[in-house]
Amino acid sequence: MAKKPTSGSTSPVSRPASDPAARRVFVAPCARGLESVLLGELDDLGLEALQLLNGAVRFQGPLEHGYRALMWSRVASRVLVELVQGPAWDSQSLYDTVREIDWIQHADPDRTMAVDFVGRNDGIRHSGFGARRIKDAVCDSLRDRTGRRPGIDLKDPDLRLHAYLEGEELRLSVDLAGEPLHLRSGGVQGGRAPLKETLAAALLLLAGWPQAAQEGRPLVDPMCGSGTFLREGAAMARGDAPGLMRTTWGFHGWRGHHEAIWQQVVEAARSAAPQPVPPLFGFDADRDAIEVARHGLRAQGLQDVVSFAQAPLSVAEAPCDEPGMLVVNPPYGERIGDRDEADNLMGLLGDILRRRFLGWHAWILAGSPRMAKRLGLRPAQRIPVWNGRIECRWLEVPISAKPVARDV
Repeated sequence: MAKKPTSGSTSPVSRPASDPAARRVFVAPCARGLESVLLGELDDLGLEALQLLNGAVRFQGPLEHGYRALMWSRVASRVLVELVQGPAWDSQSLYDTVREIDWIQHADPDRTMAVDFVGRNDGIRHSGFGARRIKDAVCDSLRDRTGRRPGIDLKDPDLRLHAYLEGEELRLSVDLAGEPLHLRSGGVQGGRAPLKETLAAALLLLAGWPQAAQEGRPLVDPMCGSGTFLREGAAMARGDAPGLMRTTWGFHGWRGHHEAIWQQVVEAARSAAPQPVPPLFGFDADRDAIEVARHGLRAQGLQDVVSFAQAPLSVAEAPCDEPGMLVVNPPYGERIGDRDEADNLMGLLGDILRRRFLGWHAWILAGSPRMAKRLGLRPAQRIPVWNGRIECRWLEVPISAKPVARDV
């Protein structure tokens, strides 16, 4: 196909490869609705040139900044380092943009790769086709230079590339994380419809848990399930770097990786002084779920900071005299259980809070406006967030310290 005429330059903009001090462009994706939380977190890490995107935050800096985000971000799902930005209005321009990269500095022809492709336009109408054209360009480039080409492994590649097509422009990046960053809990498997760790951490940040933890306030989850809120809350209070739990990373298959710089980030995280952890409590009716929660805390060395009790919501009560923070992700009815049962449970939760958690500050993840109404308490805030494909509301519900007339 002939070159498409344009009014400006269509030359790809390649990013630095070998120099770790060179300024690079990074993108940290996150769940929808959490962009501002992630931006605040990355700002606290001292990262630069932060820019809000739809479902992500872009930042710039040396390679160490990307590594720092990998190690410390609790909210990002991945960290990508951009290799090239260039035209991709059709198959040939996409191929040419990718061929401009010096792939011998990034990919090993004797290892495996995969391409994740997002977006489409009039010339590239299918993500699978776009991914194949990028794979062709990479493999052709390496075969011309070395006589060899990388294999393709869609499940567990040595190098994962991420392509984002917006209009007629392609941004191609290396995924430094590999597996998503929420997989940091020592192989713990969640129970029914568990929260991802990244979402749980973001919700705790929105609730102001770090400040409450510094003040020594307790944290309770009366329907803790596999304990995601409690794991994240305990690690956040102690100041643990979430990246220290991981041993494998996407950058291990990238030739641009600098191990000495990564080890500096690791040692800085290991040397951070642990902070005091206030009391944390988890209740659940399911004995197996509590065992999963305990296992997850043991994997993180946090087994001694959370107390558990097998108990249904109907008997839950404040576990200590000092009011603190209560967080809970009740069943929505869309994915687990019956809708009427979920609504009734929400009504019971409202009753329990107003009668047995006097003076506490509750945060509740409601899966629908219907559920929020069934709570029977007026939220001070309704923050839109997405739990997978479900649009939820993170409800801030201050509980009055004044006793009601009777118990449940």
